[in-house]
Amino acid sequence: MKPYKAHVKIQFFAIFREIVGKREIMQDIYSGTTLGEILKMLAKRYGEDFNETIDDKTGKIDVNTLVMLNGRNIRDIDVKLRSDDLIIITVPMGGG
Repeated sequence: MKPYKAHVKIQFFAIFREIVGKREIMQDIYSGTTLGEILKMLAKRYGEDFNETIDDKTGKIDVNTLVMLNGRNIRDIDVKLRSDDLIIITVPMGGG
C-alpha cells in the first residue's frame, strides 16, 4: 500500500524569496513527512541560507530563521505535516 500523498504550500519572504526566486511553491509530501524533512529538501535544492535553517547544536530551527506553520511560530523540526499546511519561511524582524 502506498503512503498517503498530499501537498503543502511554502511561502518565502526576505532573503529566502531572493534565493528561491518565487514567493511560494507547492510541495508534494507523504504521510509522516516532517518539517525537518522539508527544510532539508529545500537546503538540498536551493543551498545557501537554507543550509542554516536548522541549528546543528540544538537540532531545532535556528534563532536567525522564522518558520511559521499555519500561523504559529515553530522551532520543532519533528512536527508531522498534513495536507494543505502552510509553511512560511523568513527572517525575524527587529524592532527599535
